[in-house]
Amino acid sequence: MDEAHGLGYQHRAMKDLVENRRRLSLGEKLDILRVALRQNGPRWSLLLGLYYAASKVADRAFQGMHRIRLEKGIPGMNSPELNRAIWRGWNWDAGGEEWTVSPEWKESLLRCVLDAEMPRGGHIVEIGPGAGRWTGALIERCLKYTGADISDTCVALCREKFGGGGRASFHVTSGAELSMVADGAADAVWSYDVFVHINEPEAAGYAREFRRILKPGARGVIQHGAVAGEKGGWRSTLTTASFALVLDQAGLRVVRQFDHWDDAGTRHPCGLYGDVITVFERPA
Repeated sequence: MDEAHGLGYQHRAMKDLVENRRRLSLGEKLDILRVALRQNGPRWSLLLGLYYAASKVADRAFQGMHRIRLEKGIPGMNSPELNRAIWRGWNWDAGGEEWTVSPEWKESLLRCVLDAEMPRGGHIVEIGPGAGRWTGALIERCLKYTGADISDTCVALCREKFGGGGRASFHVTSGAELSMVADGAADAVWSYDVFVHINEPEAAGYAREFRRILKPGARGVIQHGAVAGEKGGWRSTLTTASFALVLDQAGLRVVRQFDHWDDAGTRHPCGLYGDVITVFERPA
């Protein structure tokens, strides 16, 4: 495990501990503080106290932002313009793997989701390839690959990494269109850790584009948020139900929706914040 992954896991574990404080009595909190002080010393314990206090302020700020976004119907951090600015300036040195739960999780996702749902041969379209976290596996299994990303930085990274073989092309999208793909040209659509940051109006625009570009009977796999951002993670306004409705209104059929998959007795989540994968198809 590299340092960035290690720090990410430690932060998530500490965040879980902080969130658990709501279930602790004052006496239990004091017991934790006494043990921490005895074992780690005053300096470390002071920083722990600051972390607790800052996280409480951050939680209340997030709850207020979330409430205002829903009340006023504003995009929050998930407008196309903000997404473009954020991902253009993102440090992609980790290649997007900072969102990978574990190497075992990724290997299982490739085998149980991507391999199971994405056809071999034909034309696969990926929304938001980022730095190519899933792109290599998609290119290996298709005859033609098209990647569409809102960030010109990501498009440039992927062109440098994958663009030399002739099968793959990468394009900048405005955030709700796939004009680089012809009508009825695609055999499959894939997107992971992208629609978690796309609000419902833009998701509806993409759904109409899926209906246009997919061949009859062709399938799509989209990972997205489930509860309109209530669990944090910079999630969009999408929910499990609202995305299903968006697809239905575009003339697409939901095949299944799931928040985890089981692999040899291990339960794997679809994301870090209760996210969901929706598998859909264009009716034949």
